[in-house]
Amino acid sequence: STTADPEKALAQQKAAAAKAAAARRNASGFEATPAPGARGPAAAMARASNAGPLLGAAPTAPVRPGATVEKPVTRTITFTYDAGPHQQLTNPKLKGSWDADGRFNAQWSGGGIPMKPLGNGKYEATVKVADDGLARNWEWGVSVDGPAGKDQWAVMGEGNLKLDLSKPTASYSPTTYHQMGAQRSGQDVSFKFWAPDARAVQVKVTDKQGQQQRIPLTRDEGGNWTAQAKGAWSQLEGKSYVYEVVDSTGATSDRPDPYARRMMGEQRGLDRLFLDPMRGKEVDRYFPGATGLMRFDVDDAEDADSAYLVLKDGDGNPLNKAQLQERLGTFDDTLIDKMRGGKFNDFWSRNVTDDGRIKMTNEGGAWTTLVNDPDKLAGLRYEFQVFDKDAKGKLHLRDDVNNDGKLSKTERLASSENDPWSDLITVGSGVDFRGSIFTDPTAFQFKNDNVPREKDPSKWTVYQLHAGSFLGQAGNSNRSTMEDLIKKLDYFKELGVTTLELLPTNEVEGSRNWGYLGVNSLAAESSLGFEDETGQWVEGDEALKRFIDAAHGKGLNVVSDVVYNHVFGDHNGLWNVGGPSNPYFNWSKEPGQFEQRDTPWGSVPAYNTPQVKQLFVDHAVQQVSELKFDGLRFDFTEPIKGVGGKAGWDMLREINRQVHFVNPNAWTVAEQFDYDPAISRPAQPDGTGGGFDAQWYTEFQHRLINDNSKPGLVQAASRGLKTDVDAFVNLMTSPRGLDSWKNALSIISNHDEVGNAQRTMNTAEGEKATDFPDQWTRGAARFAAGIGMAGPGIPMFFQGDEFGAQNDFRWGNPSTWDSNWSWQDVGKGVDFTKVTFNDATKATYERLFTLSPDAQTKDAAYKAFSAEDRKLFKEVSSLPADERKGAMLDVTRRQSFSFYKDAIGLRNSSPAFSAAAEVKRVYTHNDDSVMAFTRKSGNEEFLVVGSLNKKNLDGYALPLPPGQWQEVLNSDASAYGGGNFGNFGATLNGGNTKVNIPAAGYVVLKKVG
Repeated sequence: STTADPEKALAQQKAAAAKAAAARRNASGFEATPAPGARGPAAAMARASNAGPLLGAAPTAPVRPGATVEKPVTRTITFTYDAGPHQQLTNPKLKGSWDADGRFNAQWSGGGIPMKPLGNGKYEATVKVADDGLARNWEWGVSVDGPAGKDQWAVMGEGNLKLDLSKPTASYSPTTYHQMGAQRSGQDVSFKFWAPDARAVQVKVTDKQGQQQRIPLTRDEGGNWTAQAKGAWSQLEGKSYVYEVVDSTGATSDRPDPYARRMMGEQRGLDRLFLDPMRGKEVDRYFPGATGLMRFDVDDAEDADSAYLVLKDGDGNPLNKAQLQERLGTFDDTLIDKMRGGKFNDFWSRNVTDDGRIKMTNEGGAWTTLVNDPDKLAGLRYEFQVFDKDAKGKLHLRDDVNNDGKLSKTERLASSENDPWSDLITVGSGVDFRGSIFTDPTAFQFKNDNVPREKDPSKWTVYQLHAGSFLGQAGNSNRSTMEDLIKKLDYFKELGVTTLELLPTNEVEGSRNWGYLGVNSLAAESSLGFEDETGQWVEGDEALKRFIDAAHGKGLNVVSDVVYNHVFGDHNGLWNVGGPSNPYFNWSKEPGQFEQRDTPWGSVPAYNTPQVKQLFVDHAVQQVSELKFDGLRFDFTEPIKGVGGKAGWDMLREINRQVHFVNPNAWTVAEQFDYDPAISRPAQPDGTGGGFDAQWYTEFQHRLINDNSKPGLVQAASRGLKTDVDAFVNLMTSPRGLDSWKNALSIISNHDEVGNAQRTMNTAEGEKATDFPDQWTRGAARFAAGIGMAGPGIPMFFQGDEFGAQNDFRWGNPSTWDSNWSWQDVGKGVDFTKVTFNDATKATYERLFTLSPDAQTKDAAYKAFSAEDRKLFKEVSSLPADERKGAMLDVTRRQSFSFYKDAIGLRNSSPAFSAAAEVKRVYTHNDDSVMAFTRKSGNEEFLVVGSLNKKNLDGYALPLPPGQWQEVLNSDASAYGGGNFGNFGATLNGGNTKVNIPAAGYVVLKKVG
């Protein structure tokens, strides 16, 4: 989802995926005929659910002619099954390719042997097998009773587990995230870090005072470096750590723990910003010749009186103005004015005092300063000083416990505005997320697991959001946090959505990032942390868990976005781990050879290496099992199964097995281009079926709204082109690349379509977007959303669309991410169900603004206003003249929100709108831009009639299905900002009937007889 040129490459890559996938299928046959992955002892009696083992999965090796079979040797083998986090499993039984006497048997006739519990999710059983010395395909596995049912096959990979009779033990664990990294067990701590080519590895532990200690690790035969620290937990908890790795060349580097649940993160209050040096426009970090700035900010301090940035030398001595000017040199600060339109005066040189303190600018509740040439800042120290004013007007420095007017080191480290680890600026500041933190992932106690929420995805309405910008203000100067999202949960409940899908929340570089350009780890993004009501700083996995638990408490599902198709970044801790053999990214299995596979966004991990594949399997299961996500959205799966070949395909299948095994209600969706029904079919023993529940179906959005190659309906209508409503209705009745609409997340809008193309509202405006879309445009945006809610599949839309947001949400350009929530402040005391506001009303408002208050009250149009209309007009007219237009736009946004509530409410009210409910074409007319279709389930049936015509269609003749049809929703209702053109709730008879269809609108009629 990210690239150096994200506005072009993403669309190009995904558009080309169809041809590439087809070519691969024809060339290799892999995707058409996946390699078998027979699992378990009963291939001849394979269960339809694929829950059980397979008989005859591996044939007996033939005996050589004339071979002498010696007396079998009895081998005693102890088997261990480590369920790890899946401790809700019970009744584990060992099964294998032997009979009751321990002799080899391809039919696994020995039955199930109960395994005894060892504690901590481990189980053990011992078997005596007869080794006759012949080459046999000895295999084993385990079945358990679990959340998905009884006697479930609990080996998650392809095929069965291989048994080496020369070894006295055999073990298997479906996941390893309870083994890898730094693990607490009581007061003991264990370490396990995979770096097979390293010469030496130590754990380097650092406290907040900078004191260090080292713990040496020892290499095992699998390339893991391990150690046990007895009784060390209380001394280590909360401290930071890295793995100090001496690689195969003798070079030493510090590596974060990919299995850590929490990182130190970027230094608090530091971030990078990039400008086009010619235009002053904010650009992404890969823009050629971009001018970089360091952004210093203090978030969520809107109640402060003032804030200052103090820059110091390496010894902690503050630099004065002259010293700062000498170090930083000159800079064309007019670039800042071009970027901000002159709105903010936040460049350091404009706000520096003689003593060197830099007064920060309040931008949407955050205090900000921009400083040129980040590299020149390396080696300096920084400090934020935030001041509050008491009732007597006296200023007080926050966190100055002893009231001496300055922050000691202890006070600064304890300050929520300053970084708790280090004030030293480095070349990586603002990007590097530094080391890991010792935390106990089991410490958080979820409270709301059992609160009822919709478990059937076919009844979901999904809201996609980016946690860091959802409530952003002032060009994202003031970012959102998990606390902000928690406080906004009632908003989602009022809107009526059932499910929140978050853009990736894993730790990434920088504090303003979509989340797709980062190193994969189990840690949650640190910049989403917050200070809670007790004054405790909450970050990383705990902040995320608090949000998920709170969402569950409101009856909302939460879906995670995971990125397994590439790894990239300037601080990729997985790259060259242990040396240039680069095991996480080396696809070659030839000694001394290196093969790298790439996408436009970064390298593809070597899924064909078990330890690499396991990291991604572990991450997926951890999201569902430990963090309690209700589902996973997989970013662009084509590179995984295309570039990644069979290894990538098998990994996807294994992940889906594991996720659904630990939580049968978990839902997985693949962003797959071109669409492939095989990916959302159950994973079968013969290697077919990806095991996903659904595909991310952007084709719905392309045909309905916008497409680069073939205009969508809204796109065509807004530009005066002929609309191909036939193509859209045909898509609904015969979807390409789907077995069923229950397998589709029907995209109305998403981050890619908004960020790399346009908002729906902007598409509806045509060639040139304005700052106040007209009535037809607003109606077309409602049309698109409403058809999406009434159509088949599981509808999803992106943050802000529900109130007609127009921001671009460009990748790498955070100043475009704010949706503008000012609409929630307009007309708070007004009953909008009794308000009429459309383009005609707007024109009346603008005329009345020119009149005196006395003349306004005498005006005929004013007298015609309802009481609520007058109340709203008085509020808007009382504003300064330059704020009235924005307030009127906010009125239309409030109306849009009301429409979304009702459209979603209608969908939620009937099974006829569930994902796979019947959809039938009734009528289409491309020239008139009219469509009609029905949705039906059981005795519930609805007729949807819509038009993107530029004019209202009065008494349009339609062949309605038999029966009586009552209008239950009109997107042109005055409450939504329309002209109230429709059928006024009338009941229409079937047959050739005249229907009033609003311009850029739709009506829904329910069959009542």
